[in-house]
Amino acid sequence: MTIPRLVTITFSHYCEKARWGLERRRLDFVEDGHLPLFHWLPVRRAGGERQVPLLVVGDQLVADSTAILQWADAQPSDGPRLYPDAVADEVLTLEEGFDHDLGPAARRWAYGFILRRREYLMRLSGEGAPAWERRGMGLGFRPVRWLMRRGMRIDEAGIARSRDKLARTFDDVAERLSDGRPYLTGDTFTAADLTFAALAAPTVVPANNGSPFPPVAELPADAQAEIEAYRAHPAGAYALRLYADERGRG
Repeated sequence: MTIPRLVTITFSHYCEKARWGLERRRLDFVEDGHLPLFHWLPVRRAGGERQVPLLVVGDQLVADSTAILQWADAQPSDGPRLYPDAVADEVLTLEEGFDHDLGPAARRWAYGFILRRREYLMRLSGEGAPAWERRGMGLGFRPVRWLMRRGMRIDEAGIARSRDKLARTFDDVAERLSDGRPYLTGDTFTAADLTFAALAAPTVVPANNGSPFPPVAELPADAQAEIEAYRAHPAGAYALRLYADERGRG
């Protein structure tokens, strides 16, 4: 059987979601990691558009992080389910909300800081991607930064909107957990918890992210202060707990 290949942007939080889900299900796969913009070529060669994560399973393409988690959940495995039957609809509803709101907001907010620090972006890019892409990122930093800012609307107005979405999402998660439940849908870790933690990762910078973050101390002081505030929020603390207790477990 062909081992599935996961095409990623190495430090993308959506790719971390897919990576974590496959590992959680104890499924064999190889990661084909790339840097932003450089990922277009391997994705197109595989038959996809520009989107990552992309799971290549023989002649089958599974695009989108949620579709990859659903594919993983349907495979024969002794790993724990991501969508337990009793709460599957609730899990998917929560997951889709995080994908739509939390993911883009966390990405735009984080890039607002990262693209101000060439050194930090290069450190972030140093894990898993081909050396020639890292060299190209370094040499072409200014045009790459311009394209990323334009493509993701990374400007002061966009970042402000993202902060508002992050605040609403964190408050909603904290409210859901306020009755003492250990996980978002009750007593079991599901794709909803995994998705929240993975997509919140840029805001809380967990130590054991699947693609390691450089030290927070290398970010601007205002970014460090915001990260500490997100970590102190009950939802941020929850994301960190999930990384500490569940990341790497099958």
